[in-house]
Amino acid sequence: MTDLKNFIKDFKSYLKYEKRYSNDTLKNYSLDLNKFFIYLSENMIVEVSEITTEVLQNYINSLNRTGFLATSISRKASCIRSFFSFLYKKKFISLNPSKKIIVPKRLQKLPFILSISQIDELCNIPETSFASIRDKAMIELMYSSGLRLSEITSLNISSLSIKDRMLSVIGKGKKQRYLPIGSHALSALKKWLDKRNSSSTNNDAMFLNKFGNRLSNRSVQTRLNYWAKFKGINCKISPHTLRHSCATHLLESSGDLRAVQEFLGHEDISTTQIYTNVDFEHLKKVYSSSHPRATSKDKNSQ
Repeated sequence: MTDLKNFIKDFKSYLKYEKRYSNDTLKNYSLDLNKFFIYLSENMIVEVSEITTEVLQNYINSLNRTGFLATSISRKASCIRSFFSFLYKKKFISLNPSKKIIVPKRLQKLPFILSISQIDELCNIPETSFASIRDKAMIELMYSSGLRLSEITSLNISSLSIKDRMLSVIGKGKKQRYLPIGSHALSALKKWLDKRNSSSTNNDAMFLNKFGNRLSNRSVQTRLNYWAKFKGINCKISPHTLRHSCATHLLESSGDLRAVQEFLGHEDISTTQIYTNVDFEHLKKVYSSSHPRATSKDKNSQ
């Protein structure tokens, strides 16, 4: 495998002197290439010409079977693609076998959610001023109805039906949907409307700033950050955190993915399915702490 060793050596020089990669990146490339080289040796592949797309795919599949994370496999595949692109660019090979290799998809990052007790604490805002009464109603409503930031700031007085306990929302793609309002949010909204209506304004916006203008997206985020810090919730949250938390808590209680899809206004149910992953994570935690045979017992107790 002398020619392959030389090609790898040339590739490393190319990365170092032409691409000017950092030492850490060069180290990672070297580790990945060495692992690939060992695999080829174990499978009696000694010439570059013998390395086909099938060989590369089998290597990727072996990494997957061994238990490497999708992110790690993706990095190793990227290294292989760079190596063969280099060989093709330098005309050492006439065809690039790495173009059609398939790697496992990276798991989508699960959204951060607040626990029910954290939601309770966040919503427990003392209603002592114009801003605090407004903020309590706003936060309660975001969590109660799973609203996007743009949806909460675009709400008008005419969007709300207290009698029907319902909210009309214009979501993505200008699509309208109707959402129920929880009793806590409804109570907070009634107090806010009393306070809001006592100020002289012709603005139809549901949530106003102290000047009587519609509350901006930035202001909503700022107020949410203020109350999270005030309540000692030591993590960065956003309006979308409340939306994620609402969706997850609904799914945990109902198990009805289709209903949650309609509630959130997702056009494609695959978007909603990430909450099944969150729900499963919750299930794993409950299982690990509750099931009598979920964890190994102390050997001394046997």
